[in-house]
Amino acid sequence: MDHHHWVEQGTTLACPACRGMLLDRTEGPVCIDCSRSFPRVAGLVDLRLNSDRYLDLEAERAKAERLHLLEPETDLRGLAEAYYAITDDVLDARRGRFLRHIAGAEARGEALAARLPREGSILEVGCGTGGLLVPALRSGRSIEGVDIASRWLVVARRRLADRGLTGTLVVASAERLPWSDGQFDAVVADSLIEHLDDPAQALREWVRVLRPGGRLIVWSPNRFTITTDPHVGLWGLGWLPRTWVPGYLRLRRRQVWPPRTLSAHEAGKLARAAGLQRVEVDVPGVPEHWARTLPVRQRRAIRVYSAARKFGLTRAVLRAIGPLWELTATKGEAA
Repeated sequence: MDHHHWVEQGTTLACPACRGMLLDRTEGPVCIDCSRSFPRVAGLVDLRLNSDRYLDLEAERAKAERLHLLEPETDLRGLAEAYYAITDDVLDARRGRFLRHIAGAEARGEALAARLPREGSILEVGCGTGGLLVPALRSGRSIEGVDIASRWLVVARRRLADRGLTGTLVVASAERLPWSDGQFDAVVADSLIEHLDDPAQALREWVRVLRPGGRLIVWSPNRFTITTDPHVGLWGLGWLPRTWVPGYLRLRRRQVWPPRTLSAHEAGKLARAAGLQRVEVDVPGVPEHWARTLPVRQRRAIRVYSAARKFGLTRAVLRAIGPLWELTATKGEAA
């Protein structure tokens, strides 16, 4: 098992620190250029240089290992409930909403999977609990998932196992991807970019790992939506100056990290700055099977939303103030 280059599903993993070659060793990969070593955590390859904003590395790895111990004894729902049982900083109301989101993730994933190319290699950045991975793998697509939270990848692995599927899951940061240049025909990210400290750097990384002519697809909540912010359940959050948001959340007793949602215009500007071509920002459709997983009030709103998408003027309004935008773009062909 020692001393061979690290290849997953035909793509080559690389050191996230220096992009050097990784050697696959029993205890974890080692970079032959900078000598940095990386551990295995909960049965996953951990190629992070830092943790997420919610937990330090030691605490995050410990939580993943606790879930890993429970993984063989339970199903997706049980493992998700176990996660929130050992997470005491999430209020009951938000816990219920998060569990519903995990349960309905595959319906949303089916809608996004329909936007992916049928052929070629695909990377989902911020794959979370695997809601997109399941329909993509079932449809025969070649897709790998990466997430900075190893705890969520344990849940994703349980989801795949419950569906009789296996897939490549890698622990790493969206801003420092552990792949060599030009490895993927498509990169996709859903509800991720608003959680990143440096979305511009992340977009540059996603472009880097795309092959020339490769496609980028990004879904994210709209900063200027007239609906409630999906992260904190408050109206008008994105309309506030960004420097006011932390104080406003404290005033409203929302003890969460403030999201940094982007408008459709901001998203397009970032994509062009990253060198992407044929950049388009639109509003995605919500198929009936996805709508059925949503609360009744949201289902009613979706009917209005779906009707508005059919007409040019109202579709333009949705791009500005709708709940969600979809960015698609292409990496330029090599000279």
